Amino acid sequence: MSARSVRLARIAAGIFAMTAFTAPALAQSGADFYKGKRLSIYVGSTTGGGYDSYARHVARHIVRLLPGEPTAVVQNMPGGGGLKVANYLYAVAPKDGTAFGTLQRNLLTAPLLETRTEAAAYDPAKFNWLGSLNTETGVIIASTKAKVRTMDDLFKSELIVGSSGPSTDFLPLFLNNVIGTKFKIVQGYAGAVEAYLALERGEVEGRVSGGWTSDRQIVEPWYAKGQVRYLAVVSLKDSPYFPGVPLITDYAKSEEQKQVMQLILSSQLWGRPFVMPPDVPKARVEAMRQAFYALTKDKQFVAEAEKQKLDLELITGEEIDSILQKVYATPPQYVEVARKAIAE
Repeated sequence: MSARSVRLARIAAGIFAMTAFTAPALAQSGADFYKGKRLSIYVGSTTGGGYDSYARHVARHIVRLLPGEPTAVVQNMPGGGGLKVANYLYAVAPKDGTAFGTLQRNLLTAPLLETRTEAAAYDPAKFNWLGSLNTETGVIIASTKAKVRTMDDLFKSELIVGSSGPSTDFLPLFLNNVIGTKFKIVQGYAGAVEAYLALERGEVEGRVSGGWTSDRQIVEPWYAKGQVRYLAVVSLKDSPYFPGVPLITDYAKSEEQKQVMQLILSSQLWGRPFVMPPDVPKARVEAMRQAFYALTKDKQFVAEAEKQKLDLELITGEEIDSILQKVYATPPQYVEVARKAIAE
């Protein structure tokens, strides 16, 4: 078992054990396909957010690393908190290897946890997962003008937070229903950027960030100026970004709450996952995976990521498959508690 797998296993203790990964050899029959092709990379959110930033960074560089050096275009397809893109990639997008995309991380467990199963018209196990370029950390952010000043206050007083769809609704909703926080969720913002602009204008008092990698570029300057506070880290592990800030799991009051929180927060392990549709020829999936994995060793890609403050920590497609298998094997009683917690 690799060191990375050991680390991931410790994070997700109580849910699943990670398995080691050995990268498959690049299938030459897939290598020749991409010459002269144009790739379409789909993003289930508006421009300017974290998923969009990673997708555009990948688009600029993966074409250099694929045999045949195709071109690539990013297409934003917001809707349903990313469901529109997930359903499109699953059932409509070309299955010849020219289409892939990045999905909001909670969509991988949506068919397991969501009661609105008709909206999630896809099977995560049938997708071809390329991997993720990062794992994620979330944080509860509150304006210094808000009545809520600490995490303990959030169990007594309401904090109004902005939402850009189901992918951001589910964390505050889950925390309300499982550990008793008092978030009031204001919906209708097109994306994370718009939700943060609402915070800056004073329309809302905070936000539950599920992805610090992108949000930090907006929030860190506010924190430095004393405009916001960090109430708790929404993760299964401590974060170097938030020294002294408590983990949300510290507020679990029972073993059941702890297990359910681990199930919900497991999605952070795969950060911002990239995926190809089902039924793409295996050789083309392997060619794309090898190019995707090579990104994190490409000096030009890494240098540009550092300038943009995009964290890089490769999670392979095979690792995502392994995590999903373990997550979908979670005991039914914990799944039912989690499902009810996010069902509103």
